[in-house]
Parts: sequence; C-alpha cells; structure tokens
Amino acid sequence: MQGSFEYKIDANGDKVVMGFEMDSISAKALVRLNRYINWADVLKLTENDPEAAYAAERLHTALQHLGS
Repeated sequence: MQGSFEYKIDANGDKVVMGFEMDSISAKALVRLNRYINWADVLKLTENDPEAAYAAERLHTALQHLGS
C-alpha cells in the first residue's frame, strides 16, 4: 500500500523553507529508510564538505525523531 507524501519548497534568496505532509504509512517508511542508510559512509563521503556533512547529520536526526 502506498501512503501519501507531499512536500512544498519555498525559496526566497538565501532562505529555503521545506514542508512535508504525509500519512503514517509514509512516516513509517521514512523511519525504515533511515535504518537502511549507512550514515557512517555518508559522513565519510562528506568529510571534505562540512555543509553537506552538517545537512546529513540534521537529516539523520530529523528521521530519528520521526521514529520516536
């Protein structure tokens, strides 16, 4: 069964606002996806790109909170 998942991006200059709306099926799928991602590898790949490394850490944290 496929859940609903919608997003909205509003960009204005340097400010970007992202919003997500999803049902519990999609939320649970994102939590599972978080477990499939090898975050140690992601951080290794981004070791020379501090902005990307920080974004990866924040995304990982957000997905962890979604599952709690």
